[in-house]
Amino acid sequence: MKVLFQLCGLFVVVFLYSGAAIVCHAQVLETETARTLRTGSFEIGNAFEFQYSSEGTERAVPLALEYGITDRMEVLVEPVFGTAIVPETGRRAHGLGDLEVTTSYLLRHENGGIPALAFAAEVKIPTAKNKLIGTGKTDYAGYLIASKRFGRLDTHANFGYTIVGQPAGTSLNNILNFALAGQYHVNNRYEVFGEILGNSSSAPGEGGGSSGVNTVTPEAAGGELVGTLGAGTYIKSKLFLFFGVSYDNNNAVLFHPGLTLQF
Repeated sequence: MKVLFQLCGLFVVVFLYSGAAIVCHAQVLETETARTLRTGSFEIGNAFEFQYSSEGTERAVPLALEYGITDRMEVLVEPVFGTAIVPETGRRAHGLGDLEVTTSYLLRHENGGIPALAFAAEVKIPTAKNKLIGTGKTDYAGYLIASKRFGRLDTHANFGYTIVGQPAGTSLNNILNFALAGQYHVNNRYEVFGEILGNSSSAPGEGGGSSGVNTVTPEAAGGELVGTLGAGTYIKSKLFLFFGVSYDNNNAVLFHPGLTLQF
């Protein structure tokens, strides 16, 4: 973990003096947007996530690497190099998280009152070795994405469907999910953001509002509703620093400071 934070610090130093210019923000929002990168543009985002609830704490260090293949198509690779699950009772888990790869395609640009529309296809590759961290199976997801600007406010909406991989001895449900987000640009330096995320439960027989704890596959997604608020600032127009706080229907609070850079 110490080595990982040293690498993150190195990224900051290198890009601060590389002449990079920030345009978008990977890792700031979980909501997908129709704001694709330009051809050849590359963006990196890094965050530290700390969650606590009455059941215990969780920590993770996700990384986002995003590349503009064309002006309409981009690919996003999201490894999780470190995850720690520390419950009040029961087994603890430390190790790699799963790897997500998402390809997005812009179907149409925003025009007048009609929002920009995009489609994204995502694959979750089961790189997590601990069953408390990942299911050990591949998931496939598709998203319809809309983005619309209202002056300084940029809004985004998603509707998605996930085909869940089936671990041995279980029969998990596929997942419906949605997301709504907004980014308000106060001025050229400061931004505030917020989003609401929701998904149905993959656990058999579970409703959308339960924690969805599955004794056979503990990491199977339960029904969840999450709200997030945060703010960020540009540093020398080359580095975007942000801090967000999330709260979900299971009474868990998540803090996630992070940074993004594009070059």
